[in-house]
Amino acid sequence: MLHLAALAVVTAACMALTGRPLFSMGVALVLIGVLAVVGNAKYASLREPLVFSDLSLFSQVFSHPRLYLPFLGFGKLAILLVGIAAAAGAFIAERPAALGQRGIAAVVTLICVPVCIALSRRLPLTLQPFPDQRRFGFFSAFVAYLINGMSLAQRRAFVRAAAASPFSSGCPEVQPDVIVVQSESYFDARRLGEGVSGAPYAHFDRARRESFEQGELAVPAWGANTMRSEFAMLTGLTSAALGYARFYPYMFVRRACASLAGYFRRGGYRSVAVHPYYADFFGRRRAFAHMQFDSFLDIEHFDDASCVGPYVGDLAVADKLISLLQASDDKPMFAFAITMENHGPLHLETVACGEATARHTLGEDARWHDLTAYLRHVENADAMIGRLTAYLRQRGRPTVLCFYGDHVPAMSSVFDALETEPTRSDYFIWRNFGSDIGTRRDVGVETLGSTIQRAMTHADRVDTDSRNTLQQMPA
Repeated sequence: MLHLAALAVVTAACMALTGRPLFSMGVALVLIGVLAVVGNAKYASLREPLVFSDLSLFSQVFSHPRLYLPFLGFGKLAILLVGIAAAAGAFIAERPAALGQRGIAAVVTLICVPVCIALSRRLPLTLQPFPDQRRFGFFSAFVAYLINGMSLAQRRAFVRAAAASPFSSGCPEVQPDVIVVQSESYFDARRLGEGVSGAPYAHFDRARRESFEQGELAVPAWGANTMRSEFAMLTGLTSAALGYARFYPYMFVRRACASLAGYFRRGGYRSVAVHPYYADFFGRRRAFAHMQFDSFLDIEHFDDASCVGPYVGDLAVADKLISLLQASDDKPMFAFAITMENHGPLHLETVACGEATARHTLGEDARWHDLTAYLRHVENADAMIGRLTAYLRQRGRPTVLCFYGDHVPAMSSVFDALETEPTRSDYFIWRNFGSDIGTRRDVGVETLGSTIQRAMTHADRVDTDSRNTLQQMPA
């Protein structure tokens, strides 16, 4: 019933506006076809079907096509363009209907809209997109997510959830500098098997051995949707607390929102966000302002930075963070950096013959192309860790460094070939003071802010479990 009612809304509304019945039916069919094709392509790459919040990202397909169109593929794109062209041809060829018929279509629209709303609210949705779509059908579940997700009730629920953030009150009792690095697509690929070399993780391993805390990290994203992990880290809120906002939380940030940046700001810190890409992507410029960052250094602040592939390299981000620390002697700093270098699509990158040998033993054939390209960027992320920790070791001011991956990379072909599907990234929280030996805790990304708070105040942590963990870690 919901499927038919939604189809009637689209067809009748288009008929009321254009007066062309065949064109209107074509628009409805093309719309469902577009959603299905794009949803299948998204699921193949990211293990998640199309959801309502993806509509708000539609404009970014044109402003940042490299991040989207390669996953769709030329064949699917051609089919979509043919469908759109056919609908346009029908519009030109068909004569408009009488005004009375358009009036009837408007009445049908007005009747079916509340029917869609009522039916959407009755569906027992789990907010797990793939199971919901298998149970209720792709289009019906998509419509129900759209109607419920954009409702006033959901917006109010988001405001209540944001107010319950653990960072909605209080301020730091001590004032070490705090640096948080969200590393694009970072995870320990050695979990894929013994064939992956440890060389790209040398500085990462040392930082883990010296860390206040480290381990695997449960994140609410797979292959993409960086902003989900980002928002969870900054607010301390779980996906369950966000409801429908879990899919694109920044879309709902339209007023002051409690965050780790606000917590530090209340303690006299300067809070800075650093991201070597465009500030409008994911709506970060608006969201970060509401989340109480004092400033946002986007790609315009990396004019002279070196690119590795199509994006600004990780070492340039390390240099930017170091320059910020050097200029902040009179005021404590909280800096949140979001790297970009390791952002896919990896299959568009060139891999030279023999390049895989230093990174893994799986061979040179095309199946491992993405893994080779990925580990090449991991090496630069590792060099970033080395440069930051080396600088902080000789720095007199106490500093806490949190480093974590936002999600695993979108390497479905590699994971399928290895018959595995990792879901967790990795993290460590390191500091240049205290006596730490790499206590391991596997946690959710929303807990990192609270762990940083503990790292700021705990001078020493040594226990039997930590020693056992240290002995088990790679040399």
